[in-house]
Amino acid sequence: MYEGGGGQLANGWGDVSQWPAERMDTGDWTPAIWRSPELVLAVAEFADHPALHELESQADRWRVHATGQVLRASFKSTVADVPGSFPILKSKGACGQSTIQSTPDERWRPKNAGSEGKQILAKSGYLLVSAGQNNSGARVTATAGNEAYVGNGWMPVTGLTRDEAKAVAVFINSTAGRLQLMRNPGRTLEFPTYSAKEVGHIRVPGVDDPRIRQTLAHCWEKTKEMIVPQFRDGECEVRRLWDEAVARAMAWDPAELSRLRHLLHNEPHVRGLGYNQYADEETERQSE
Repeated sequence: MYEGGGGQLANGWGDVSQWPAERMDTGDWTPAIWRSPELVLAVAEFADHPALHELESQADRWRVHATGQVLRASFKSTVADVPGSFPILKSKGACGQSTIQSTPDERWRPKNAGSEGKQILAKSGYLLVSAGQNNSGARVTATAGNEAYVGNGWMPVTGLTRDEAKAVAVFINSTAGRLQLMRNPGRTLEFPTYSAKEVGHIRVPGVDDPRIRQTLAHCWEKTKEMIVPQFRDGECEVRRLWDEAVARAMAWDPAELSRLRHLLHNEPHVRGLGYNQYADEETERQSE
């Protein structure tokens, strides 16, 4: 366990977090990402949790692919029914992927005749993870389904079965998964970008365990058609269901995941307001 936050500053506009010097020596300044010191500690524990394993370490067969770079270089968007075209995931944000079920929204084809189409389709995955998104306006961090896709802005993960992909998608969309993904902020806190290497380091459950896999995959089936609100909208049924499924699968305390989820809802780069700003708004509403 890491030492907790040291409390609020006298002016009420900040908190003090204690962080091991050895972490900072290796370049880990992740406390700067979070307004809540409690999230600082939670993220560190999930990132080192002994019951979780790095995504690309699973069975030494899972691989994360940054297909967007190849698509933009050698392919172009087209319309349906064009020979050699294939569906991809592209949209994200408020008008992008709105469910945990992968929904292709464009078709692309090679710019020139050749074998590029077969090569990139070999990297299609049942699981796709965001390559970067707005922490306030987007809706999901990962999608899965019964069909394998590549993506532009979404990175496919190969080597998973359909049920494994569904299970992992639920975990990455849960509070434990979101916190891990967000600890790699890229260029900005508000709209981080993620590399295949960073996503490969996310720690996920061992879904080779039938009980864990079935628990999470069942939750995917239950929630696959539920429209997911934007992150800024805060608490909602679908996020609660994902966290409850993770708690059952991992034998974790559901109340603790719920507590962390609500703290995450209130993070300034998620809610879009500073702590004092929304506190003032709530005071005004109560007085009306």
